[in-house]
Amino acid sequence: MNLQQLMPLLNVYPSEEEFSDDLADNLDVLNVGTFENVEREANVGRREADIVAVGEDGILVVENQFGKANWDHWGRLEAYARLKEAAVAVLVAEDFEGLMIETCRLRNEESEIDWYLIQAQANSHKECFFQHIVRPTLDVRVERETSTEYSEFWAPIRKQGLFAGKQVPINMAGAIGKTVKGKRVRLTLQLRKHRCYVQLSFKGENRLERRDDIVRLFPKPPCDYHVREARKSVSVIFPVLEKGKEDREDWDEVRDKLGTKGTDIYNKIKDSDV
Repeated sequence: MNLQQLMPLLNVYPSEEEFSDDLADNLDVLNVGTFENVEREANVGRREADIVAVGEDGILVVENQFGKANWDHWGRLEAYARLKEAAVAVLVAEDFEGLMIETCRLRNEESEIDWYLIQAQANSHKECFFQHIVRPTLDVRVERETSTEYSEFWAPIRKQGLFAGKQVPINMAGAIGKTVKGKRVRLTLQLRKHRCYVQLSFKGENRLERRDDIVRLFPKPPCDYHVREARKSVSVIFPVLEKGKEDREDWDEVRDKLGTKGTDIYNKIKDSDV
């Protein structure tokens, strides 16, 4: 009988950073939800989380390390998950001590976040596989879903059209979004107290060049937009109305114009040769 031998992840990946890069491109192997907009080394205050992703299941935060998980990484994950208002928080490592396993189980009982400890292992063929050591129980997940309050504003938009999808929890009601496939740009419908706008976000390598290519699709005039730049990202803001979530009597108009503007911009980018 020829049994597979396990080997340290360090024998497969030269560094934790390269392991994170590969994991970011293959998040489905974690089996924790559906996430599409992935950012590596995402800014959280003055620190950076290994992976932050946004998708149908909300916001995901992942910290990973070689060897046995330590409390420093656990503490970072807790801080990042809460500051990012994550729905799912994952610590990936090769081994976990009993106290951390019990702590994670308690977090799942007390917190609205879904907490996971996931063991990553590699075999002699340098193939990686992942196992849930701790995950939220079905009862806990069902209780959270049934007790969650959802945004009334976004409900009609989520029922049909380009931005159809799951209901939006109240604590995430400031925006909904969609990645333009193949274009490396994220489009979000942003709702503030007394204004709303469509935002395009560019991150990663060549973000300025990609931004410039996209904005050429929207010449001024007639289009109106402005650009925001940060250390690791750049955004293009298309104003829609000086009305927002506190202008309840105008919600029908806000929904209509915000959704229409977002759909028009999305389709123009999607159908372009950029």
